[in-house]
Amino acid sequence: MAGRRLALTFLFCVIALHTPGNALAQNVKSTYDKTANFKKLKKYKWGSNYLLTRQRPEDQARINLAIVDSINRDLQAGGFVMDQETPDFIIIYEAGSLPKSDVGPQRDLTVTDMVNYSWGNLGGITSDVWAYSLAKMKITVTDATTKTPIWVALASMRIHNPNKLMENLKQSVDKYIQKTMKDFPPKK
Repeated sequence: MAGRRLALTFLFCVIALHTPGNALAQNVKSTYDKTANFKKLKKYKWGSNYLLTRQRPEDQARINLAIVDSINRDLQAGGFVMDQETPDFIIIYEAGSLPKSDVGPQRDLTVTDMVNYSWGNLGGITSDVWAYSLAKMKITVTDATTKTPIWVALASMRIHNPNKLMENLKQSVDKYIQKTMKDFPPKK
């Protein structure tokens, strides 16, 4: 009976500490040239993109296609037209991800409704470890005439379950791109 309670306590603690399977907490910062005339921008073309992942080549191609397709849909929904011959601006992205981990002190694992059960003092300092992939992306819009960057967005996102992300790639990338491109064109 005591072993069963200990197992249930352990299971409860693991569930309580576990982060959601594919959290898409995203951080986005954008800057722009305050002298640029964004109202004149109507047509765009793609420059050379850069994607660095540790994925198989076919998965990397899927990710690239999902990013380009999502940005195209976002721009076209904003009234922009792709024109490789006479663009007003050039858009590129640079993206990649790296495995990361965070370590922090472990909270007291005593469950309030199980007053007589605790992990006890095992000596030393206990800690929690969270493993994830940190995805980063930089999207740059360059004036086609002056060849100077006029808008840049930097976005990062923790991916806790890469397999789930790949299963829902289009939807996940769409959410990421919508948040990243939210401030383009900037409202002055």
